[in-house]
Amino acid sequence: MAAARPVPPRLLLPLLVLAAGPGSGPPRVRAYFPEERWNPESGLRPPRVTIAVLARNAAHALPAALGALERLRHPKERTALWVAVDHSVDNTTAVLREWLGGVRGLYHRVEWRPMEEPR
Repeated sequence: MAAARPVPPRLLLPLLVLAAGPGSGPPRVRAYFPEERWNPESGLRPPRVTIAVLARNAAHALPAALGALERLRHPKERTALWVAVDHSVDNTTAVLREWLGGVRGLYHRVEWRPMEEPR
């Protein structure tokens, strides 16, 4: 009787995947945001992203940072902004408020969190 030939290692992974069967892939991860749970992402659309802008006494750097944000090639309707500013002594809050007023309708969602006084 002839001895069985060992299976080459390069064939083991496809065999394991086939043996596992359908539906045995990685478990689905629950999304953080409620809208992600109900509307699965399409492979044909760019992903939804959230960009956090946190600023304090940054009025001098905001024109460059906000300009770079506007020039991103990711579709704005698939981008959410979360903007927070706290305890600034310069005009950071005014610059951000004015900028958000001009771009609010372009983005999927804009969350504005100004805090002038400490708690």
